[in-house]
Amino acid sequence: MGSKQGNAHLHWHVAPLPPGTPYERQQYHALMTENGVIPWSAQQAADLAGRLRAVLSAHT
Repeated sequence: MGSKQGNAHLHWHVAPLPPGTPYERQQYHALMTENGVIPWSAQQAADLAGRLRAVLSAHT
């Protein structure tokens, strides 16, 4: 099935989790709104994005 895109690509979904979330629950925990939503400001999200870009670009 897939997206039928003409180019191979990779992407990640980054979802912050509350501290202490057990590893075995991390995959689905972030997708379940009944577990709560982390109230991030636009600035906090931008800061995280900048840190992620810096780490990823250092490993290319």
